Amino acid sequence: MYLPYLFINTALIAQAVWSVGTNDQVEPDFDYGSFQNPSSNVRPRFRYWVNDASVNLSVVAEDVKAMGEAGAGGLELLGYYLYGDSLNNGGLLQCPLQSDWTTFGFGSPAWKDLVDTVLTTAKEYGLLVDLAIGPNQGAGVPSPYNDDGLLWDLAGFNLTFSPDKGYDGIIPGWGAGPLIAAVTAQVSSTGSNDDTYKVLLESSLLDVTPLVNSNGHLQVKANDTAEGCQYLFAYYLVHSEYREVQSPADVMAAVPQSPITTYSQNGSWVVDHFSPQGALAVVNFWRQALLDSESGALIREVGNYLWEDSQEYTVSTFWTPRLQEVFKANRGYSINRFIPILIGSGGGSTPDITYVTDELDAGASHTMDYQQTLTELNAEYLTSLTQWSNDLGIQFSAQVVYNLPMDMLANVPYVNGPECETLGFSDNIDSYRQFAGPAHLAGKRIISSEAGAEMLKVYQESIPELLWTLKRSLAGSVNQFVLHGYPNSGNYGNTTWPGFTTFSYLFSEMHGPRQPAFAYYRDFLDWLSRNQFVEQTGIPKVDIAFWSKSTTYKTVPTTYSPVDLQSTGYTYEYLSPDNFALPGAFVYNGTFAPNQQAFKALVVRANETLTASGVAKLLEYAYSKLPIIFSGGLPSNFSGCNPKAARQAVSTIKSLTSLDNVHTVPYENLAATLKSLNILPRTSVSADRTWYTTWRHDTKTLTDYVYVYNDAAGVPYGGGISSGSISFETTGTPFLYDAWSGDIIALSIYQKSETHVTIPLTLAGNQSVIIGFHQNAQPNLHLQNITDGVLWATGNTTSLAVLRSFDQESREVYLSSGKSVTLAPMLTPTFTLGNWSLVVESWTAPLDFYNVELGPTRTNQTFDLLTLVPWNQVSASLTNVSGIGYYSTMFDWPPQATNGTVSGAIIDLGPVMHTARVTINGHVLPPGEITWAKWDIGPFLRRGHNMVEVVVSTPLGNVLRTYWDELETSGKLAAAVMPFPPDEADYGLIAPVKIIPYREDRVA
Repeated sequence: MYLPYLFINTALIAQAVWSVGTNDQVEPDFDYGSFQNPSSNVRPRFRYWVNDASVNLSVVAEDVKAMGEAGAGGLELLGYYLYGDSLNNGGLLQCPLQSDWTTFGFGSPAWKDLVDTVLTTAKEYGLLVDLAIGPNQGAGVPSPYNDDGLLWDLAGFNLTFSPDKGYDGIIPGWGAGPLIAAVTAQVSSTGSNDDTYKVLLESSLLDVTPLVNSNGHLQVKANDTAEGCQYLFAYYLVHSEYREVQSPADVMAAVPQSPITTYSQNGSWVVDHFSPQGALAVVNFWRQALLDSESGALIREVGNYLWEDSQEYTVSTFWTPRLQEVFKANRGYSINRFIPILIGSGGGSTPDITYVTDELDAGASHTMDYQQTLTELNAEYLTSLTQWSNDLGIQFSAQVVYNLPMDMLANVPYVNGPECETLGFSDNIDSYRQFAGPAHLAGKRIISSEAGAEMLKVYQESIPELLWTLKRSLAGSVNQFVLHGYPNSGNYGNTTWPGFTTFSYLFSEMHGPRQPAFAYYRDFLDWLSRNQFVEQTGIPKVDIAFWSKSTTYKTVPTTYSPVDLQSTGYTYEYLSPDNFALPGAFVYNGTFAPNQQAFKALVVRANETLTASGVAKLLEYAYSKLPIIFSGGLPSNFSGCNPKAARQAVSTIKSLTSLDNVHTVPYENLAATLKSLNILPRTSVSADRTWYTTWRHDTKTLTDYVYVYNDAAGVPYGGGISSGSISFETTGTPFLYDAWSGDIIALSIYQKSETHVTIPLTLAGNQSVIIGFHQNAQPNLHLQNITDGVLWATGNTTSLAVLRSFDQESREVYLSSGKSVTLAPMLTPTFTLGNWSLVVESWTAPLDFYNVELGPTRTNQTFDLLTLVPWNQVSASLTNVSGIGYYSTMFDWPPQATNGTVSGAIIDLGPVMHTARVTINGHVLPPGEITWAKWDIGPFLRRGHNMVEVVVSTPLGNVLRTYWDELETSGKLAAAVMPFPPDEADYGLIAPVKIIPYREDRVA
């Protein structure tokens, strides 16, 4: 790669700032904390939106502190700047400026003070900080106009001329910029041509650039044999002039803007993402405006990532000055002739005419070559920023490639912390697996996600909805979350309660103390932290690798659609053949990537796209005895235009089929085929719904951790309960890692063979569990089977007890000692709690609607409830109410006529709608799985009256319905973006709360 120019300059930076450990690999040597209390290093963070640098720094410091107190490990600092205040989304989100951006812009002295405040406060409270490299989405910084490091485009012009007369004149568009190429072409007389679609004869495409003189004059000789009209195309290199943040001189403003005297006050420009010079534009601005010895030291101490968001800028045609040179060197021919078919591929505008060639693929092979070259050039940009970040002593994270015409999988390894997102990936587990495969193969410790953004859900997103998206991400091997997002809590111009709201009320969510639930966020943030603790421990292990080559990822759709692999427990990921160049991509003892995922087989489907380098690696792997599965037949598609290499690739593929470890199989029933070949999953699942698993192996402790998730997508919340079992490819002693409480509990119901441990499970819809297998732990006595009326079992090496719930039958259980025991019926039934008292603390706007720092007005209402129903069914006065609900009731213990046959009880709240804290007789219970909230309350029960108290919280959606037409953020009415208020939602406890008595039977 072409990087020395940037490296020379970053070397100068490194002398002025810190340069310390930047290990991005699995199993690093730093403080994880404990499973019970993970350190900030492995906790989730909030994306912290600060409106601009005019915000109150005291409020900023309080926000940072509040994030830590809520259980986050830190924040991602992003200067929102009104989403760039651009015309994106048709200008729907544009707001008038509420401060002087000439003074308070990104990189201004005021912005540096804000950054230093964040870093200093984070240091005080032991938190980490990610820093966006630029404002808005981080794709650009303030720069001199037309700096060579800014994003480029092609300006295209054309004319037609008669071939029998030739052409003698100035080429079209001369003077628009440096000439990139001039091309002549003839339209096919047999193609499907119309006013917007033209088929060009490939044989007629002629690069006439060398014939254009210094004055733009071109002479094309007459050709009496050519038919139809002849096109002359001319393309010029120009800057895209795509703004990441608009100049304060060009947008509406509610306050006067000071005169612009330097480029740093003139907004931000997107930089060239296809060259080190684009990275250098970022570096130079940071050196000038943001880095000094003090800030450098703070970044080293509490900085985690420099970071860039997803690429959502557009141009007519992505270009960079070195593209032709790199294309020729890497593809073996000139791109110039084929530029006409590339114009408009950048998404910024739709050309009046789309051009294709008369080749069988309409020129698609040349487009793939162009996209592959963009991929390689983008890798230089990412590598440069990664190197610079490492020179500063921290790491670089980016949302790599997706949205753009490049190979996402190829470039994921080029950053320290590759990041995806729940919104752009549509919560699709298959999409996450595509992103995760290359990251795991590169040994990356982190696969990050911008999590929780939902369109049309602002102030309405429930915690179960958020956890659903997080659990699906975890099932796809995402293991670090940045929650979207936490807006600055302070006052801002023309902004009403509940406070500054990004995206003008279009996207969720606005976390922070404005939310009634925020006081209870620690419950689920600790749960998430413990999941991240486990998913960042050890090395991921995956059963199957899929070959997956694409040179465009404008979306990330499902690649393998059948459900057979998933239903039977196979885990799988995707790799681009470009990833085979990674150091970990080798075969040992028939295992692919033995030090990383340890794949058991590589699947290449018939519709896949081959590359020359990838097939060469495939040959190497096949002769190293890796099982290779050609699913649906042998592939013949080839990436790019290289007929000789394509023929050789197809020939090589055919030759492999003679090997015993290479199998050509039908596309259907791949799981059954793999089993017939004795390629078995690490987790063999037998369940009545789809369960997802991930596997991590800790090489230090030899512990295996398996995450299990019962997916209930499409099922109403509270449904989707599933029972089944998993046979795990391990002989370790199983422990439940309860991510809600932090407890680690030996399991006492399982079967163990010489090679596997099989565990029965019952999971609520969207429930997840973590099971750890300890190699050196002495097994306890345990049950070999599960039966009706058995809640669970607890034991040690010498004793075993079974907890029995209501069951009128005798049941036989089998112990690991070889003994069997008959359990007597348990005749004390479950009962439902009633006669509740409910106090609703209603949150409404402060008296001064524009002084959000006053906080909400809080008023109480009290209700008596015979049964539990949503608030809007309790009373008409609660229809549009949000806030906190305090429930309480009493019950007598033990139940009548039990004759001493009960030992304790379970309290079962069913599915929780948002958050819930439960107290029994003054004992606060630990947080519990909210999809099926139940706790053992036996230790806290007393004879006679027992008090149950439940505190719930709600989103703000219902109360905002009453203010909708008045809500304003930065001078933009919510109703101007979202004409209709949120739908009325059900709040409070809505499922019957049950007490499930149990009897403890000691069976050994």
